[in-house]
Amino acid sequence: MILDMSIKELGRHKIRTALTVAGVAIGILLVTSLSSFSEGINSIIETEMSYLSGMVIVVPEGTSWANFATGEIDESLEDELSEISGVERIAGMVVGGVPGVGTIYGADTDDLDLFDIDIEFADGRMMEDETSEIVLGYDFAEQNGYKTGDEIAIRGKKYEVVGILQKFGSEEDGGIITGLRTAQEILKKEGKVTLFMIKPVNINDAKEIADEINHLYDNIRAGTEEDARREAQEFAGQIGIMTFAMGSIAAIIAGLGIMNVMFMTVRERRREIGTMKAVGATNYQILMEVITEAIMIALVGAGLGIILSYFAVEAINAELGTSGIAKITPTLLINVTLFATFLGVIGGFLPARQAASLNPAVVLRYE
Repeated sequence: MILDMSIKELGRHKIRTALTVAGVAIGILLVTSLSSFSEGINSIIETEMSYLSGMVIVVPEGTSWANFATGEIDESLEDELSEISGVERIAGMVVGGVPGVGTIYGADTDDLDLFDIDIEFADGRMMEDETSEIVLGYDFAEQNGYKTGDEIAIRGKKYEVVGILQKFGSEEDGGIITGLRTAQEILKKEGKVTLFMIKPVNINDAKEIADEINHLYDNIRAGTEEDARREAQEFAGQIGIMTFAMGSIAAIIAGLGIMNVMFMTVRERRREIGTMKAVGATNYQILMEVITEAIMIALVGAGLGIILSYFAVEAINAELGTSGIAKITPTLLINVTLFATFLGVIGGFLPARQAASLNPAVVLRYE
């Protein structure tokens, strides 16, 4: 009964209801779209960090596992690190961005397995080291219309596309992969790498190797999967709090809009509410009807905002040239829906209390 009355009441003022719903939709759109960054990062952590199990990752001191590409390590350290007891294999990778092009990943072809880079091709073949050959991630090729045999000009030099990887749902889908020396040339980082990956003889020795590297060197830091995962999750959590707070400002404003509309509704319906109470409606029933109307406005707006956010996230990923950096997850949808419900309850509570406190005798006499 309460639900039917709420729907009927919202239909009386279609334009006002539609504008309020639109305000909520915009707020939820911002909350969902901005929060999708932290969800995407968490998803990447779960998929990308799993391959680090039993491995040791070495990055420049002062950088985190999440943004190691901002630093550099002298490539000559590879020989020293390989002499540490318990090290089976070591390889360096250079990663960096080129304005107007995208992200470049460089590693020797024999070492790509250490970095969990899949080498299954949708078309073409693997590049050869120390040549002007490059391999494109699936999304990068798709979005830019490249195919095998094409040439891409990067910083004044042409590079031949010899392969396009299959789509794997990882960061590499949106980038360019090439040999270590070629990437160093493109990124102007000759003799430098951005990280080393170390495979221990025994995976149980990973922490011991990392501790020894940290003890011996001041300009680099080493860690295991556990260290990288913990730091990356802390980073994602900070991003999540910041983005959710930014989007929530707009959503809270929409909540105030709900409150304003519900106060207007209560004011317009004073005689009707008085009549309902006079014929037996309880304060609780009046309270619940007004709150239900507010929640319905919030949830309809949330539904519209969520639909729009899917288009926004697709546009964000396309603009950034990445796959999955922004992602809408079931957890995010649940949180956004609960948040919208909370806005509805808060926006409707004070008007509902005002409605429930009306004296039917006074209202029917003067209204």
